[in-house]
Amino acid sequence: MNTPPAQHPLHDLRMPGPTLVLVDDSDSLALDALQGIEDVPGLEPRVVTLSALGSPLKGWGSVLVVAADRSRLRRMASAVPLLGQCKVVACWLTDAPTPWVLVPRPEWPRLVHFAAREAGDRGVLTVARFASGARAQLVVMEMARQAAGRGDTTHGGLVVSYAGRPAAPGLDARSVLLADVSGAGDAERDVPPDVVIARRGGEVAEHHVIDRAPTVVTDPGPEPVDERVFNPIGFRKDWDHPVVDLARISPGPVTEGVVAAARGFQGVRLLSDTPTADLLALAISGVPLVTQGVLDVAPPLAAALDAEVDLDDPLRREEHSLAVRRAAFDHHSTLAWRSALASRAGVRHVGLPPVSALLATRRPEMLDFALRQVARQRGAEVELVLAAHGFEPDRDAVRRALGDRPHQVLTFDATDFFGDVLTGAARAASSEVLLKIDDDDWYAPDAVHDLLMARRFSGADVVGMPSEFVYLHRGDVTVRRNHPSEIFARFVAGGTLLMDRGLLRSLGDFRRVRKFVDAQLLAGVEAAGGRIYRTHGLGYILRRTGEGHTWVRDDEEFRRPDIVASEREGFQPSLALEVDPLDRPDATGTNGGG
Repeated sequence: MNTPPAQHPLHDLRMPGPTLVLVDDSDSLALDALQGIEDVPGLEPRVVTLSALGSPLKGWGSVLVVAADRSRLRRMASAVPLLGQCKVVACWLTDAPTPWVLVPRPEWPRLVHFAAREAGDRGVLTVARFASGARAQLVVMEMARQAAGRGDTTHGGLVVSYAGRPAAPGLDARSVLLADVSGAGDAERDVPPDVVIARRGGEVAEHHVIDRAPTVVTDPGPEPVDERVFNPIGFRKDWDHPVVDLARISPGPVTEGVVAAARGFQGVRLLSDTPTADLLALAISGVPLVTQGVLDVAPPLAAALDAEVDLDDPLRREEHSLAVRRAAFDHHSTLAWRSALASRAGVRHVGLPPVSALLATRRPEMLDFALRQVARQRGAEVELVLAAHGFEPDRDAVRRALGDRPHQVLTFDATDFFGDVLTGAARAASSEVLLKIDDDDWYAPDAVHDLLMARRFSGADVVGMPSEFVYLHRGDVTVRRNHPSEIFARFVAGGTLLMDRGLLRSLGDFRRVRKFVDAQLLAGVEAAGGRIYRTHGLGYILRRTGEGHTWVRDDEEFRRPDIVASEREGFQPSLALEVDPLDRPDATGTNGGG
């Protein structure tokens, strides 16, 4: 019996022709998917690759952009030229696992129909139909912007152009593709680049807008990885299958779909000839990796990949994943890549923003411990705003404990509401990003950095860690609870709340309450439609002593069989915590929690 030919994934698209089909000629997966597209009824496609674009293209009934996944869409959109107006704009991501929804901009023509669905058995499709002609280039750019979700869409103020080569990963609406480096100094250009990435050097004229010639860089290093697409969201602490060779789950380039498939394996083994781009996509996504040979990556990432790890131990496996993803983010994300370019050009670039840590405490006996938790932070600019609730701290002692770290010391009356004390600290803070911390919990040296990293890749309004590890002082036992992490959630630990100052102001600051201030804040964020992201729990331990807490719960509540993953006698933190001997429970005593 003859098997009927499979239908093309776009067989029911019904787009008015002629259709401009735009694809990046370096995107092999998207190019392969275009086979047979000329047979789709009514489409009348004209396939055009980015490298073939030399002038604006107009006169289309519809525009279809084809890319393997969101990362490749975002890179491609940086180079999309003027496309004229049309009534239908669509995006086909051939190897992406999940449809995404486009929110129309108010300046666009009226939207009459929208679809976000799977494209048969090949990726996902997003289609927007307008009542009148929309500027296709701007719609494509907005699709690429929204495909990665809300969040930080800026590039730190650095303007980059590319000469004789494609744009780098990461959506950059201001990037310009030039035939050669000399075009960067064109006096008619209103927005000249700070940096030109080029295959070859050349003379560039000084530009009157920036009073210098754009800096030409011919050796930018490995291409960065788009952290808004490839990141730890969805990391699994368990696995269904043993370590697997990458070739078994991906015969071609690593895409979002490949990362999703890799989540179910204990680890992925990479051969020495694995492309650097594939390695970085897996590494920054937190997929546990087994590598061999010389790696074309930054030394800290190479060292993290080369470290001995027992993948049979779920905790050690997650610690290894964290070390690798952090090193990949710090040295190979678009944020890190652009920061390095800005340094070479001698211009400003905003990377991870500074943070003001808000510490409200009414226990002077815990102050030294809390100050050490702040002083040990690395990889982030942290200001401490100490709100002493009912006592006058020794300001010289605070200064000595914090060294050169900026800080402020505020005092409040013992009768003041806890919420008002935190609000006073927030208003005094100098940073736009605020972090609420507690006076008796343990924080890893990378805790603030990791919260900022999660804020960057998730785009969430509030980021926090779970209280996954709890030390119960009365029983001298460390409980690890089975809290899911690297997910969007409704709750995070109150001692790890990271948020923008503007969000807090919009909620009316911290509520005037004496306790449950964290729950009040999270409820307000949820009611306002904000998003809360829970990152890993390896860098934080909640301490419980049975008394002195504003959050009153019996110790046995932390040991319920349905929520406990493991119990270990004594103080047993993860290796990521890097606890100082001074901060161990036998050194800090039995002082209570917040």
